[in-house]
Amino acid sequence: MIRFKEVKESLRNLWINLKKLLSLARDADGFITYGYYTVGFISAFFPLIVNFIFKIFLDELIISQNIAASIPIILIALLASRYIVGFLEDFVVYGAGMTYFDYLFRYRVQNELNKRFYKKVSNLDIAHFEDPDTQDLITKAQDTFTWRPPNFLRQFQYLFVALITYISAFIVLLPFGVWIPFVVTLIVIPTLYLRAKFGRIEWSIYGSGAPQVKKLWYLRWILSNKISIKESRIFQSNNELLKMFTDIQEYLFNLNKKPVVDFAKVIFYPDILKTIILFLVAYYKLPEVLAGDMSIGEFTFFINMLDRLVSTAGSMVINFGEMYGDNLYVNHFFEVLDLPKLIEEPKNPKQVKDPKNPPLISFRNVSFSYPGEKTKVLKDVSFDINPKENIAIVGANGAGKTTIVKLLLRFYDVTEGEILVDGINIKEMDLDQWYDRVGILFQEFVHYDFTVRENIMLGNPSIKSEERMLKAAKASDADSFIQGLPKGYDQLLGRQFEGGVELSIGQWQKLAIARAFYESAPLLILDEPTSAIDAEAEYEIFKNLHKYYNNKSLLLISHRFSTVRNANKIIVVKNGRIIERGTHDKLIKQKGLYERMFNKQAIGYK
Repeated sequence: MIRFKEVKESLRNLWINLKKLLSLARDADGFITYGYYTVGFISAFFPLIVNFIFKIFLDELIISQNIAASIPIILIALLASRYIVGFLEDFVVYGAGMTYFDYLFRYRVQNELNKRFYKKVSNLDIAHFEDPDTQDLITKAQDTFTWRPPNFLRQFQYLFVALITYISAFIVLLPFGVWIPFVVTLIVIPTLYLRAKFGRIEWSIYGSGAPQVKKLWYLRWILSNKISIKESRIFQSNNELLKMFTDIQEYLFNLNKKPVVDFAKVIFYPDILKTIILFLVAYYKLPEVLAGDMSIGEFTFFINMLDRLVSTAGSMVINFGEMYGDNLYVNHFFEVLDLPKLIEEPKNPKQVKDPKNPPLISFRNVSFSYPGEKTKVLKDVSFDINPKENIAIVGANGAGKTTIVKLLLRFYDVTEGEILVDGINIKEMDLDQWYDRVGILFQEFVHYDFTVRENIMLGNPSIKSEERMLKAAKASDADSFIQGLPKGYDQLLGRQFEGGVELSIGQWQKLAIARAFYESAPLLILDEPTSAIDAEAEYEIFKNLHKYYNNKSLLLISHRFSTVRNANKIIVVKNGRIIERGTHDKLIKQKGLYERMFNKQAIGYK
């Protein structure tokens, strides 16, 4: 049973979303938006005009029945008018309306929806992407926002047209009996109720918050992701994954089957009621026709207007029901757009004196817990990265190394303590200016299915330098394989587009390093930069790195001790705490955790 409060809230939500989408459509293209609804408004009057002309034609035809010599001019004119109006209706509704405005309107709205959605998602705080509920929301919105919101606006146009036609028919029927249009209107209320209820049932199948739905979304991704497909093919686990997927589908089907069956049992009752009432109203007027108080044309017009009133009222119910169902998905889109900013930037950020020079970075008693968790990932961490210093952070998986990088990039704010950049708290800095000073290569880097040149230059799109690009490629040892590609630096990469060439993981990693070198930021952060590269190439890369970055700062996160031993300072992290720090030689002499980890790894090379 739908409660009044729920209905009121649903209508309020629908109205808010309608205003938002209309504003979005107007911003996308005002001319097409206004044209789309104006054509709909004009088309609403054609059924009334056609029926009224037909009414006059019938009455004139009956009057002229005994004239056999010739056909009266008025009959010819009325008959011609009927078809001229029909032609105009086809032109306005199906020509200008559906063929031109409807198509272009949908296209414009879809473009604007895509632009706003991906602009929002691409600028979300990283913490949102590490929250499972937010990821569920983004996935749901992504699967429906290109067609549900446009369909919502189209259904509103149909509702708008039906409403104008309904009002016209309502006014026309008033002289036949004030009570008639009111009584006929009441018979659509049961259909309205059932249609609203059906909209909620339809949405609940894939849009509910049931835990199984989340797993269904995840399995959809697993079954379509290239990496997981390759692994499942070898392990022959794809059938098991598909079984899990179909089992959840079957569970959701059975979960939602009962309300749908219940709906199907009662949906025909409103139609029975409508048929009976329309028959009784028409029968009520029949004696007036037989007595001559109402002409055949008027009675035909009356019947047509009754049908028009009921059909447009029914159309409004259907259109509103479609809007109601679409609105439940439209909510996902606007919920994504309304995701809050988790990292607040200062209104009046402080400026550093020398933004092009390597900064002095200071962690001061930093502790951190991820949102919603009580356990501290970092505990009272303090260290400095001096300008032009080469720092390495090592430790076991889960020690807190990557969390330090996330805090330094301000993906999250510290729970306790502070991070200073040239003496300024990182919370008081402009993030865009801070990112201008930082270059980074993440362990999970992007494979851009663009040309080699575009892959490297994306390191700093504001700079277009062929010389700089070639220098970055040589420094990362990427030039060695690029020269062997059919089109060299103009070679399209990946299998996404025709003519693309796939690279090995190591080659992609070299390209990612070249991208970081191309940016040439005062501070370069490398998170496991050579994990997929052979020892010889690794040696060349780090030799070039120390050569090209000798006047800049470097922060290196690595498990491979061959890459960290030349650092000016090595920081050893365990369980979120710094337990050792110093040069390689100093730490070896301490015979602590670093020395044990180094020797264990060295055994593999002996």
